[in-house]
Amino acid sequence: MEIDVSTRAFLKLLLLPPGNLLILLLIGWLFARHVFGRLLILLAITGFYLLSTPAAVDWLAEQLETIPAATPAELRHSGAQAILVPLAGVRRDNPELAGADALGPMSLQRIDHALLLHRETGLPIVLSGGKIRRDDQPLAAIAAEWLRQRTEVKPLALDTASRDTWENMRNSAGLLRHLDIQRVVLVTHAYHMPRALLGAQAAGIDAVAAPFAFESPSESDGQPASPREWAPHPGYLGRSYLILHEMAGLVWYGLTRQ
Repeated sequence: MEIDVSTRAFLKLLLLPPGNLLILLLIGWLFARHVFGRLLILLAITGFYLLSTPAAVDWLAEQLETIPAATPAELRHSGAQAILVPLAGVRRDNPELAGADALGPMSLQRIDHALLLHRETGLPIVLSGGKIRRDDQPLAAIAAEWLRQRTEVKPLALDTASRDTWENMRNSAGLLRHLDIQRVVLVTHAYHMPRALLGAQAAGIDAVAAPFAFESPSESDGQPASPREWAPHPGYLGRSYLILHEMAGLVWYGLTRQ
């Protein structure tokens, strides 16, 4: 079941925070004279509060970040032949670049970690990412130019047609078969790795997971969260969106990618 990009963006607005919480507030305000309306307002305020606290975001991240980090030694002996990097996000219309597009923060983080693994393992890099809008330059092409300018590392291959994680894996599978690559190291954020691996497996890619940038605490001593971790912080609302986006993506894959 395929849904176009604009429809997906609208669904995300409705189903993920802060859009869903704002809708609850609006409905609650419309029915504020009734208990039902006041309960919706309370629910929305509680949601905003919890999704902006480190304690709640750490707990959400723990539910997704179940795949452990791999050591360089494990990756060197994994039998992988390349490093596959699905890209995510672009900064558009940058005046300091004469209006050109640039890699967004998450894409840069994935490239940075892939470069580290490239230097530790000697494996070549394969980049996957297409146009988000029709007039955009493909993400993979922007990343390849960034690598060339700053590191003189040339990617082994580019997938410039993918628009989402599922297409990243499907299109990369054909590219890897053409290159006769049997196994890859898959580099992506820890909270995104379960969905990326699901897509890789469905596409027939033999992937060794190399997650990084874990949101959940590296060690848990079983102690309850401190009062400081229950204090709201604006940065954590953005993190909770990314984690809930991944959870929704896994549910969507389960419903539509059978």
